[in-house]
Order: sequence, then structure tokens, then C-alpha cells
Amino acid sequence: MPDRPGAVSRWKLLFSGREDVADVWGSLHFGVTPVRPLGECEAAGGTIVGGFPLPDGAWEVFAQQMTEVRPGNEPYDRVTSWKLLRGTTRDGVKVQACETVFEPKPAAWTDHCAMAFRPEANEYLLLKLKTDRSGFAYTAFFSPDGKTWREHPDNPLFYDGDAMSLFWSPVLRRFVCVSKSLQPHRKRILDHGGPTPALGDDSLRDRRVLMMRSSPDGRRWEPSVSLADVWNRHGRKQAVPTEFLTVPDAADPPDLEFYSGNAFWYHDRAYMMVLNYAASPLARGKHGPQLDNEWWTSRDGLHWERPARGVNALEAFPQIPRLETHPWIIGGRILFHRGRMVLGMPEDRISYVGARANAEFSTRPFEAPRADLLLNVASPAPERPFAKDQAYVMVGVVDGNGRTIAGFEPERCVVRHEDRCDVPLQWGDVSARQLAGKTIRLRFFLRSANIYAVTASVP
Repeated sequence: MPDRPGAVSRWKLLFSGREDVADVWGSLHFGVTPVRPLGECEAAGGTIVGGFPLPDGAWEVFAQQMTEVRPGNEPYDRVTSWKLLRGTTRDGVKVQACETVFEPKPAAWTDHCAMAFRPEANEYLLLKLKTDRSGFAYTAFFSPDGKTWREHPDNPLFYDGDAMSLFWSPVLRRFVCVSKSLQPHRKRILDHGGPTPALGDDSLRDRRVLMMRSSPDGRRWEPSVSLADVWNRHGRKQAVPTEFLTVPDAADPPDLEFYSGNAFWYHDRAYMMVLNYAASPLARGKHGPQLDNEWWTSRDGLHWERPARGVNALEAFPQIPRLETHPWIIGGRILFHRGRMVLGMPEDRISYVGARANAEFSTRPFEAPRADLLLNVASPAPERPFAKDQAYVMVGVVDGNGRTIAGFEPERCVVRHEDRCDVPLQWGDVSARQLAGKTIRLRFFLRSANIYAVTASVP
């Protein structure tokens, strides 16, 4: 979730991996929720590229307009103009008061664009791709208020592939840019793209992988290495060192490639939707069909886990092949925008912990907030509707030594036949509010249910 002055961050516990649970008994699994189409958006004449929460509950919206000025045979010969628009929305559907806030000189701009906000400096960063004979040039623009923009005098920052996402990691206190990169690889099925003569091996072809870069200010990036020639048309490509790349591993299919990653910060962790790719013998020498999307998770934004390999993360795929913007949290929903489409899911439901049979776990220790606790839960789990009569969640409260606190026994708080984001956690007439300021843990007992989050009620 993008950070910005005035944005309110609610207390919550999320569940996406083993770091979120302790003292496990039974068999737990971690899963994800696919993003689903919800409707259409009135984008006020532009394509949405970013959004940030405002103190009054509205969201600041940025969109762009692209217009071809002069066609060309090569991408770097085409001249395109683009405008950056700024408006607001309260429902995530209708954008109001949209006005042009920036219009640089026409150039070989592509439609690739990403935005993030650096709270420590009260500064926006916008990355835009421009093509030249060396490939896709990552070009930076900065603004203190979203209205006045200036181009970075030392552009381009670096060169890499034609897909990117950008966010601020409060853990690292750095911007993170995830870009598609290319790695020489001996492919069994050859798709589009020629060999790499500069490396002296005509059997190597480009494999799509991910590059994770970070920067404290958006100007100096690590690693600083560039992909010298994205299209490999001039024989000048230099291989990026493998240690800088995120690549498929031994548990993946041998022909898997990472086409792009749409990464963003959400509460206390990062999520990323990765578009997977595999060449096809039905399209030899051509761009093959993309494979599916996958949810990844990270505690810092640079090092990633994959709790749901092979589970498609985008229900509208392949009609909508991927998502390219970070989400907005409006009206209890997580909203993504792609063209005029609005896609999403209920708030806090990207990932969950579940159990098919009886299982138990405790949360990490936390200081009880001065508020009632709400459970985001599906009992039975959506994938197990037939288990409605056996599904349950019981919740107890334990102290730092794992002992149940009197009055907060699990049999006093039983949740069944619920699929909601705000089930009150009550032990008879008692609320966890009475434990405010004490260090506690929740102890969950569950079967055929998914637990997405625990949140605090809003006063």
C-alpha cells in the first residue's frame, strides 16, 4: 500500500508465510486469492498509472495520455508525446478534477510508467521508459507535490527490459524497482529473439528474468549494471551477472521464464504478481503464449518467497495478461486498474493461512491495541464449500509463556459459517480491548477454513 503523509495505517496481522505463525500443530498451508474483475473505471481521458491516499479519505490519482507524433520503422525512431494528469477519486471508479500537471518534450517514449512516494523527503518519483539505440532507457522525474515535476539531469538511470514496477520499502527505507531483464540461456524451444554473438555461442537465447534494484533517493541505484542492448540487434549485449538476477529454480519447470513483476508494499510486507512465460513449439521463432500469473511475498521488497507456485493469481488471464499498477484500498476492497477495467478482492485477502484437517498455531507476540479485534475469515474455505458442517475456527488468547489467559479460552470464541472481513472476536461478553497494552498472542484452532487477517476496529 503506498505510503503518503496523512494516510492512516490500521493495526493488523497478515498471514503469508511461516514467519507469521508459531507453535504449529497439524498441517497448515498458505494460499492466495486470485484478482477478479469488478467493473469499469472512468479514467478521465487517461490510463491510470498510480494512486496515493489523501488525509481526507480520498485518493490522489495519476493518469497518462499517449499520442504518436511521428511513426518510425524502429522503436527509437518513433516520436510520441505524453501528458501526466492528476485528479482524485473516492470510490476508485470515477476520477474527478483531472488536470494536466506535466508534459515533457515529445520523444521516443513508450507507455511504460511507474510511480512511488518517498515519505522521508516528501517526494514523488516517476519512472518512464524512452527508447534509443541501446534499448529501454529508464528515465526519472521528481515532484515535491505531484503538481510540479522536473526531469533528473543525469537521465537515463540505467537500461533494462520493457516491464517494471516501483514502490517504497519502509523496511529498507529505499525505493525498489522490479524490472524485466534478459539472461543468455540455452533454450530447448527457441522463440523470438536472435542468438547472442557477443558471447560467442549461437545456441544461447534470451531468457526473461527479474532484476531487483533499490535506491535511497531514486537517483543512485544498486546494482547500477545496465542491459546494454535490449533487442540484441547490434551484437553489443553484455550479460548481467547472475547474482544480480532473480531466476527460476530447480523446483520450476525447465522452460519457465519470469516475464514481469508488479510489486507493491502492503501494510508490513510486499506482494508481487509475477507474469510467467514459456515458449511453445506451436510458435517456433515467435513470441509464445504467456503461461499464468503467480503471487510472491517479501518482508523487505528485495528477497522473495513463493507460497503458491503454479496457482494462477489473475482470474481474468489471458484476456488481461498482467497488472501494472499498485493497488488502492477503498471501501473495504483492494482495487487494481488495467485500462478501463477495475479488478480486485476484499481488503487484506491477498494471502491466507488455512488447514484442511484440524490444526493449531499462535500468532507472533504483539501489544494488544486499545480496540476490539476483528477476524477476516472464510469458514468454510471457498475451495471447500462441501465442508461447511465440519469447518470451524476457535480463538484463544495466551500470554508470553503460552499460557491461556483466564476468560479467553478458545471454546468461548468459536467462528462458523462466516465469510467476512470483520467478524468480532468475543469471549462471551469480553473483548481483547480489556488486555490493551499487554503483550499477548492469539491461539488459533481451525479446520477447512482460511484465516486472512486480524485487524483492530476503527473508533
